[in-house]
Amino acid sequence: MGLTDYRALLIDCDEVLVDRDSGVWTALQPLLESRGGQPSKEQVLADYKAVVAKLYPRFAELGFSGVLCFAHRQLAESWGLHASWEEGMSFARSAGNWSLFEDAPGAMLYLRKFYRLLVRGDRDAEDRGVLCERLGVAPEDFISLAEDSQWLTEQGADVQPVLHVTQPSVGAHGTLDRCLIGRQRARKPSTCGADYCISSMADLVAQHQLSLRR
Repeated sequence: MGLTDYRALLIDCDEVLVDRDSGVWTALQPLLESRGGQPSKEQVLADYKAVVAKLYPRFAELGFSGVLCFAHRQLAESWGLHASWEEGMSFARSAGNWSLFEDAPGAMLYLRKFYRLLVRGDRDAEDRGVLCERLGVAPEDFISLAEDSQWLTEQGADVQPVLHVTQPSVGAHGTLDRCLIGRQRARKPSTCGADYCISSMADLVAQHQLSLRR
C-alpha cells in the first residue's frame, strides 16, 4: 500500500515525537551524581526501561506518574542508594517537560493535512492537554497504550487503513502496516523488516511528498 493510501497514522509518542530518553537522562542526573562513577547513558537507560517494563502490569493501579516514581525508587535501590518519595515524584513530573524532537512539530503540521493523526502513549491527565497542543492533535486522538487496540476496533472504517509509525524496538501492533523510525541509527538498515523504514519524521514528510508526485 502506498503512503497516500492510508487514512490515519498511529504515531508512537515517546522516541518518535517526544525525546523521552534525553528527558529521562536529564531527570536522573541528581541520582547519578549520588551514585558516582561514570555509567554510560546507554546502560542507565537500559536499566530504566527494564524497571519500567516490570512495573507496567501495575499501570492501572499506579498511573503514569506512579510507574515513573516507583521506577526511580527501584533504580536507586539497585544502585545502592536511597531516594525519597519526593525525589521520585519530582522525577515523574519531569515527563511534562520532555522535549519534542526538532522535526516533530513541523512534520505533524504537514501530515495532518493528509491524515487523521493519532498519538499513542501514556501521560497524566494534567499533561495531556499541553502535549496535544504542542503536537497539534485533538485530545481525543491521544490514545493510551492500554486502550489503543479497543479504540481502533471501535473507530472501524473511520480511521482505516492505519499506518503505525513506531520505533524498531516496538513489536507489531496486530495486523497494522508498520513504518519504523530509526532516529538512533546512523543510516537506515539495509533490510527494512517493515512496510516502511525512515530516519526521522522529516524523512516521512519527504517520502510522502515523493509519493504525491508518482
